[in-house]
Amino acid sequence: MWKAALLFLGAAALCAATRSDDIAFKKHHLDPGAAESCAFADINGDGRPDIVSGDHWFEAPKWTRHKFRELPFQNNYIDDFSDLPLDVDSDGHIDLVTAHWFSRKVSWWKNPGKGKGVWKEGGVDTGMNTEFAFLVDMDGDGKAREILPQYGGKAITAWYEFKGGRWVRHQVAGQSHGHGIGAGDVNGDGRIDILTPKGWLEAPAPGVEGNWVHHPDWEFKEHLGFLYVHDVNGDGKTDIVSSNAHDYGLFWLERTPNGWKKQVFEDVWSQAHATALIDLNGDGRKDFISGKRFLAHDHDPGARDPLGLYWYETVPGPQGKGIYWARHIIDYGSMAGGGMQIPIADIDGDGDLDFAVAGKGGLYLFENLTRQPKAAK
Repeated sequence: MWKAALLFLGAAALCAATRSDDIAFKKHHLDPGAAESCAFADINGDGRPDIVSGDHWFEAPKWTRHKFRELPFQNNYIDDFSDLPLDVDSDGHIDLVTAHWFSRKVSWWKNPGKGKGVWKEGGVDTGMNTEFAFLVDMDGDGKAREILPQYGGKAITAWYEFKGGRWVRHQVAGQSHGHGIGAGDVNGDGRIDILTPKGWLEAPAPGVEGNWVHHPDWEFKEHLGFLYVHDVNGDGKTDIVSSNAHDYGLFWLERTPNGWKKQVFEDVWSQAHATALIDLNGDGRKDFISGKRFLAHDHDPGARDPLGLYWYETVPGPQGKGIYWARHIIDYGSMAGGGMQIPIADIDGDGDLDFAVAGKGGLYLFENLTRQPKAAK
């Protein structure tokens, strides 16, 4: 089992300390409408990443808005909790897989070609509240084309593949094991395991359906966001990075000879539902991007605190021992919240990474100004 530890100094980790903002971002407010999720995808096939959010897609480079579907708006939420770009039917056009909480389903929307007009909705699965989902390479073919959703309540754990013209459900467990989900090779056997707030599910050998072994190595009562498999401190051992989606805290689980040790590296803001693990500054080490979701739930701790977006740089500790997470403030005190997803893309072809967020304050694009963008043709 893991042990809780908030460290300020030490070999293992340091809690987040704010550093100078050495990456400048330009904020673009693309749409004021309330949203929850967004994604980058080349919808019209012109080679540029467009943005999808809610009922609309926004065409690069001027971010012209196109309505392509009608989603319900309920209890101050649009029923769009994850958007996953995927050419489902392999026709050369990027379609969209969407997770719906209130409609209790996962759907996919067929791109008619260049994104124009109304998209036709198809079903993936129904009957379960779906708070978020992501694409993952579950079959080991090197392509992240399978869907791993986070089902609410006492629903199942399952992943889905599009095969033979239909979506096939692969049930992993008879329960969801809590709020939060992730995927990665935990034990180093080359297979993709599934992570939950109550341990991890070991993938069976290739060709073996079912028989996923549950390892209750940790247990969180908190509602987590995504769980990432990543060697945080470079010791060659698998660690895990995650967040409290409806409370305070960003943390990682360090793999030690005595089990998993919880290391908190941020605890001053809450509702870190959306996260991204990526090398943002190009130094070869993965960084962590997150932000406070705008009114995720009515009574979450810190729900009325100011919104903020941050990235956390993994920096080697003194004498190269351990690491610490350096907090960089991207935006603070505006209406830009972290939402349900933080998609990453190089929107202008300049070689640095930009990102977008969508929340009840609208859709925002954060353009990385590290390098000069190429002139639009």
